[in-house]
Amino acid sequence: MSSSSQVRVGTLVPFVEGKSGSPSASSLPMPSIPIFKGSNVVGRSNLVAVDKRVSRKHLSLRALPDGSLEVVVEGPNPIVVRSEGQRRKVCAQQRAKIMHDDVLELIPGEYFMKYVNMSDERKSSTSVESHDLKKGKRHSEEDSVVAKRNRQVMEDEALARTSQESFAEESTSVTEVVSSLDSAGSSERNKERTHSVGPLKDVLPLTFRLMRVQGLPSWTNTSTVTIPDVIQGEVLLAVLSNYMVDMDWLLTACPSLRKVPHVLVLHGEDGASLERLKKTKPANWILHKPPLPISFGTHHSKAMLLVYPQGIRVVVHTANLIHVDWNNKSQGLWTQDFPWKKANDTSTNIGFENDLVDYLRALKWPEFRVNLPVAGDVNINAAFFRKFDYSSSTVRLIGSVPGYHVGPNMKKWGHMKLRSVLEECVFEKQFCKSPLIYQFSSLGSLDEKWMSEFACSLSAGKADDGSQLGIGKPLIVWPTVEDVRCSIEGYAAGSCIPSPQKNVEKDFLRKYWSRWKADHVGRCRAMPHIKTFTRYNGQNIA
Repeated sequence: MSSSSQVRVGTLVPFVEGKSGSPSASSLPMPSIPIFKGSNVVGRSNLVAVDKRVSRKHLSLRALPDGSLEVVVEGPNPIVVRSEGQRRKVCAQQRAKIMHDDVLELIPGEYFMKYVNMSDERKSSTSVESHDLKKGKRHSEEDSVVAKRNRQVMEDEALARTSQESFAEESTSVTEVVSSLDSAGSSERNKERTHSVGPLKDVLPLTFRLMRVQGLPSWTNTSTVTIPDVIQGEVLLAVLSNYMVDMDWLLTACPSLRKVPHVLVLHGEDGASLERLKKTKPANWILHKPPLPISFGTHHSKAMLLVYPQGIRVVVHTANLIHVDWNNKSQGLWTQDFPWKKANDTSTNIGFENDLVDYLRALKWPEFRVNLPVAGDVNINAAFFRKFDYSSSTVRLIGSVPGYHVGPNMKKWGHMKLRSVLEECVFEKQFCKSPLIYQFSSLGSLDEKWMSEFACSLSAGKADDGSQLGIGKPLIVWPTVEDVRCSIEGYAAGSCIPSPQKNVEKDFLRKYWSRWKADHVGRCRAMPHIKTFTRYNGQNIA
């Protein structure tokens, strides 16, 4: 902190995030910072521990005659100003004015500082931490409520837009919601948003979620999920598909799985990891590693099929069944519930159903027989999953199966399947030749020919005037070494964002690179294991 005068006008008082989602006084992550007349600088030197996201000259502050401060963001990272119940982001080189009791977030969601001007300090015979911090806590709790409400409105608007553009256009009603199959119920918030099983005219399913990340401010985990949120209620049969499975962690994190009478685990483990999996699994669990017809193949699918008395929950997600993936990384999850088909329903013309059954058939697990209270004695094979009514599905499933595919099978899997699905979609004219986002967690040995094929697949579709969308410019979103170093896990996070240096440094890839950022959800330091592919124009997503 530097000053041009030693006449003190106020203090920046530190906070840490409280349990309610608002700042509260506690053991301080940085000392109080006196503010003097003239120019002041706040930066990395004010922190107790080094955090390179905070620049050496992060903010400059100038005291104004009315007791307020003019703040200029000098570093490249934005800050947040909480004032009069509003939470506003201020980016590099932008200015803001803060008054007494306003709160600064030096990094969005972190390093909370409340401004207390000197005149207020003189009114109290006690320290700022006794009286002023109580007012600051109440003020910030109000801010938190407003911010959460605003985020919920934005989420609902985005959900509505997505649903309007999805494959749900083929169905006139949504018959299932995320919470409908849970006999044990869900969170109070989900109860407010959902109804019991039956036709829903005005309630849309919240089918996409980010996963909860430990150690982040509570506002960043609004509407996120943990594994017990997903696997709950009276599960009769569970099919868990994943690459890595830590059985000890899984049964500790989700103890209700021990009560499921029939569990099939489809995995990609081998060697010592597989031997440990065999030793630690419950006796009634079945393990199966799907066949890999080529040497470079892996079983990497992360999904869950949970059968209930009322129907099935289908979950597709991005996390391995290990602690760090469900706690320390940016991950995503899609889920939707479907009822059992009626006895006389033999239809098989639902795209989602065929997508799912075709993929399950390729996994070739040895079928087994179980007795389910609602279905009697049944064989658990791919065909079993046709017993559910997927007519309310709001998505299509794109499976990838290792091997060489020719003829009709070329468009059955991978990006060629995606191309065939998108070719049937109609988008707004604004997305013609708009940019493409490739955001993923591992990078193979790519060449320009394959990148062109991939861009063609992701660019498929027509505009609402009948013209082709056209090829968009691809952007690869990827963390830097510095991002990994400063992440929640430090360099250890790099093990789940793998690529040989020779793959990353190919000259033709230079034009594609874009840096990973997630300020708006507070996940810049939670390294991305999520995979996202999209097309956008400005702030609009196709």
